[in-house]
Amino acid sequence: MTLPELRIGTARHAFPFSRGLLVESLVNAGATGAGAAAAARRIEQQLRLARRTTVSPSELQALMVEVARDVAGSAVAQAAAAQTPAFVDILVTAKKGDLPFSRGVLARTLEDAGLSGKDAYATASTVDVGLRQRGVRRLSAEEIDNLTEDALATRYGEHLRLTYRYLRHNRGKLGVLGSDSNMPSPFSKGILVQSLLAAGVAPDVARKVARVTQRDLRGRDDRVVARHAIRNKVEALLRDEVGPDVGARYRLLRVIRRPPRPVIVLLGGVSGTGKSFLAAEIAYRLGIARVVSTDSIREVMRAMVSPALVPTLHASTFSAWEALLPPGVPRPETPTREALLAGFRDQVQQVSVGLGAVVARSVQEGSSLVLEGVHLVPGYLRAEAFRGALLVPMLVTLPDEEEHRRHFESRDSETAASRPLHRYMAYFREIRAMQDELEALARAQDVPLLDGLTLDESAEQAVDVVLKRVMVALTPEERLSLLGEDGAELTLGAGG
Repeated sequence: MTLPELRIGTARHAFPFSRGLLVESLVNAGATGAGAAAAARRIEQQLRLARRTTVSPSELQALMVEVARDVAGSAVAQAAAAQTPAFVDILVTAKKGDLPFSRGVLARTLEDAGLSGKDAYATASTVDVGLRQRGVRRLSAEEIDNLTEDALATRYGEHLRLTYRYLRHNRGKLGVLGSDSNMPSPFSKGILVQSLLAAGVAPDVARKVARVTQRDLRGRDDRVVARHAIRNKVEALLRDEVGPDVGARYRLLRVIRRPPRPVIVLLGGVSGTGKSFLAAEIAYRLGIARVVSTDSIREVMRAMVSPALVPTLHASTFSAWEALLPPGVPRPETPTREALLAGFRDQVQQVSVGLGAVVARSVQEGSSLVLEGVHLVPGYLRAEAFRGALLVPMLVTLPDEEEHRRHFESRDSETAASRPLHRYMAYFREIRAMQDELEALARAQDVPLLDGLTLDESAEQAVDVVLKRVMVALTPEERLSLLGEDGAELTLGAGG
């Protein structure tokens, strides 16, 4: 029986209940991650046992304090009672009225001040946590800016405080007008740096080009500039700083951000290779909004198909072979390579049906996508089946066994053992055998390998693969239209 949806708020305005918001609130109050997760589960259980469908924020905070006292102690309970929990908006009073405080909006402003996306979000989170721990529920936009300046000075020094103050007093005065919109959007130095990094520009050069571009644009009398004017200026700066090839590469990257056909990145690899983090980084650098895990597709299919009908679908990829054993046959301690791969292929075949549907929907909507997971086996999703898209398959591998083990250990600690280490270690031999098979298939299918470099290096290698494959896939007419005459001859090497 489907449980009724649990919501936070009132009959007039409510939003879905989230254990994550409870965990965040309890961690802010000093609870450990494990303790916060346990308390959040108990709170949800009590609400469902009471058959609640809507709970007010004040009721939820009171229940959170009560449970925290039992699970984490009186100190955490007192802090939880005094704070502004994560499920309550902090209102910012501005000229246009009260607006909820947003870490994301503040982080984007901080990127304009020169911080990386990670550092910008960390600083915005510091401001948010500080406000919540003090129990602040309403403050002015100026107070937010002052607190942000203090956080920047503490974390990075006086220079960034002064840079942010300059941007405060010039906020909203420079707009960028695109060819497809009559409404200007704010110029973002952070987004420009992101694009330049993805094009292979060194970080110091990227920041310099973005800084000079921003300075020159702010010196104009006209405070709204056309996007093509920014593009031309950036390409000219790149030619002067690093040469014409990088300028052309930057132009091709812009094509990927607004491609003539959707770009579908297929990122395969066995468990523990870091696919999820890498997929998010690739999507960020390429400006792709959607990242989908094949595990999530498998979960949807499991909910619709019973284990009796498709037993391998309801197992892990590395233990699916057990579902193929005939009735009454004893389970061997370890499978033969043939049995292991037979179970793996059977599950991949089933999940590929769902993956094909997800890709087809993205093609239909004209939206790019990064798809990641072990089920993306070379040869199963073929480009000719999705002629309306540019498919770019890649395989993430870890050649070194000890490094692979360390990845599992690191993931176990980072996820509070939600993905138990002992289970993966028990099947480590099978996982490595599956990787060997995937590598062989990748080489046979000309699928590039991303072989366990650092996250930044792997992301740069992946972006380079995407650029090369897209360049090969563009028709001569598309090259001329999108890249111009000088960019139409760009090759970026062989097809990746």
